[in-house]
Order: sequence, then C-alpha cells, then structure tokens
Amino acid sequence: MEKYNKMDIEGNTPKAMEKNRNNSNFIPMDEEKESFKSKELNKIKLNDIKSSSELNCSTSTNHSNTTDKSISSQNESSINKSSIKADIEKERENVQFNAEYLEEIYTNLIYDEKMLKLAINKDYMSEQKEINHKMRAILIDWIIEVHNCFHLKSKTLFQVVYIIDLYLSYKIIKRIDLQLLGVASLLIAFKSNEVYCPSLQQFIDITNDAYTKAELLDMEKEILRTLNFEILFPTAEEFYSIISRSYNFTEVQNNLGYYFLDSSLIEYALLKYKPSTIGVACAYIVMKFFRINGYKDLYSSKMVNENSPQKTIKECAKELCFLVKNLSVSNLKAAKTKYSSAKYSNVASICDEK
Repeated sequence: MEKYNKMDIEGNTPKAMEKNRNNSNFIPMDEEKESFKSKELNKIKLNDIKSSSELNCSTSTNHSNTTDKSISSQNESSINKSSIKADIEKERENVQFNAEYLEEIYTNLIYDEKMLKLAINKDYMSEQKEINHKMRAILIDWIIEVHNCFHLKSKTLFQVVYIIDLYLSYKIIKRIDLQLLGVASLLIAFKSNEVYCPSLQQFIDITNDAYTKAELLDMEKEILRTLNFEILFPTAEEFYSIISRSYNFTEVQNNLGYYFLDSSLIEYALLKYKPSTIGVACAYIVMKFFRINGYKDLYSSKMVNENSPQKTIKECAKELCFLVKNLSVSNLKAAKTKYSSAKYSNVASICDEK
C-alpha cells in the first residue's frame, strides 16, 4: 500500500497555466523544484464558468448524484428484477434506469466491458517520456474541479478520464500538451453526454488562454482518429448506480459511494481494476460503512462474482479506502472539497470522523 503515499506530493497543487505558449511548465515535471501557486483551478475563471454553466448547462444535471429517493427493494440479497421497485418520479426522470430493465442493463454492461475493442494499457506510463503518474493525478484533480463547476453528469467525468487514459495508452505525449489532451477529452465527453455544450472559447478560457481554438480542434480530431471513435464504454459509475438502486441506498449512502468513485479516478494504480470491479467495490464499502445487511450477498451473487471475484473486490475496496484516507493529507483535494459540501451530504467529513 505504500504506493498511495506517492499521492502526498509536497506542493502538489495544480500549477497555473501560463499564457505564454512557449513556457513548458504547464504541468510540472519536477514538483520538488517548483513553487506552485495556490489552487485556483489553474487560474480558471470560476465566475465565467458558473455563469456559462447556468446559461448552457442548466438542464444537464447529474441524475445519479442527486438521488433523493432510491429504489425500494423487497430482497436486498441479489441484483434481480423482483428485488427492484423504482420510484415513479425517478423512472420518469431516468427511463434508461427503469427497474424492469436493470438486470438486463447490468448484464449488457458486463458484456460490453468484455468486448471493448480498445483497452487501456495498465502500464502506459512506463512508455511516456515527459509525463508521469503525478502529472496525471494533477490533471485529473483539475478536471474533477472543472467538472463540478460545470455541474455535469457523473458519466461525463468518467468518460473524460477514460479517453485520456486510452489515448495515452496508444500515443506518446509532450508535457506541454497534457492539459490540451484533458480539455479536448472534456469537449468530446461533453458532446457525448450533455444536453448543451459550451463554446470553444469557454474551453479555451478555462486554460487561461494557454491554447488556441485551432489547437483544441486539432487535438479533438487527433484523439478521435487515434481511438477510431471508440469513446463509449461502461463506467464504474453505471455499475455502482445500478447496485445502489438495488440495495435502496439513501442519499447519504449514495453520495459516499460517489465520493469513492470520483477519488478512484485520481490514482493511476487503480487502472488495474475493471470499471465493474471498482463500481462493486464502492458499493461494498458503503454497505460495510453503514452496516447494510446483505453485503456478503453482493460479492457472492452470480452476476457479480463471475466478473469480479470476492478477493478482487475486497482488495480493490481496501486500496480505495487507503486512497481516500490519504486525501486528507494530499494536495489533490478536488474530490474531497466537492464531497465536503452540503450538496453531497458532507460525506467527506463523515469519512474523516470514522
């Protein structure tokens, strides 16, 4: 578990992106030698983002994170049709999560996860020349904060990180272009999941004009060509969402799971686990944390166990807990700050108290 100590980088806050395009210090290579500016979303224009999100993204809400009425269950011991009874309002809002189809959706997600044409290289950093796992962590931490400011769907966040990791599995990238990759991936995920998309200028603004519109569009095309437009995939959030509905998680319980889900994105080492395993592990942590009956049935059920054995789920859960615990002493605080708010039931503080 000592690898997680690597996240506790002294002065590991996101570095403000310089307007001078020739300055290579976009995301620092040598953190120990550079003095970082205070965490300001890389000098993101927060006021502009909030106002633009109100104008352009007001209808794009995260249905998974704002669940205030969960699906009631007659039997908490398995994920099956008979055990799930959806709330009427939630069915109307999220027809894709209709209780009648949850089992089929979960099964199809498992199938899609196994049949992905492109796979993330779990050791791609060993082939990168100018970036490392610390820089990736800084970038993802920044993206989590941007994502929260734009009030986007959870799936959008997971797709952004997936695109970044998948692209880096196939292409070597320069340090100066790492943030450009992040913003272009955000643009792609925005178009795939959200109702409205901000203008190109707004994406440039969040980098403090570090790039041009032409560079952003070129990177977007480069990503899509490299990935052959294979940008859709099952996310850990989707697996967790189905399980949380099956076991009738309360709003607080649901938010705690999302805290672990978002935090998992920061750690490069967790790429060794499949999205389904991380989703189940987060649900397992919630059930253990709140002493919800039936947590053993979760990892012993046929649907889950065939894809993620009990040992793997427990190992993943253990690493997630270690990671979240270390966030209190890490400078990568986007997820912790997000889930310390009343909007998300202040679950980050609840974790600190345990």
